Amino acid sequence: MNEFRNMLYAIDLDAENIVSVVYALEFAERFKSRLHIVYINDPQAGYRHPADREDAVALKVKDVAPQSLLEKLEIIYATSRGDIAEEIVRYAEEHHIDLILVGHRRRGKVYSSMFDSSDVNIIDMAFLPVLVIPET
Repeated sequence: MNEFRNMLYAIDLDAENIVSVVYALEFAERFKSRLHIVYINDPQAGYRHPADREDAVALKVKDVAPQSLLEKLEIIYATSRGDIAEEIVRYAEEHHIDLILVGHRRRGKVYSSMFDSSDVNIIDMAFLPVLVIPET
């Protein structure tokens, strides 16, 4: 079985519900892994997210995750700007990531046929395991 020492969770700060962050934290705890929580600001969105600094990402995570869980883990917060999938894969290569964790929101067939999904693009581009966590 693979040892997942460095995990990457790609956080979506625009999501109303980021339940997957708690799952990512619990998964990292179970494997005693370092967890990189990375936010990528997509330049195609046409704006700069107000929380695209590492400290703001950390605050967002602390808002939804139990403090007791956060205290048990080594967490690295990072941000970047660019194509989401490309930046996640680049970050994973540079930081020797063993597993990428992404949240996934279900979309209708019409939406899915018209727009790319960042999580699917990450799966297509990454040459390492990707765990998809459904958002509820």
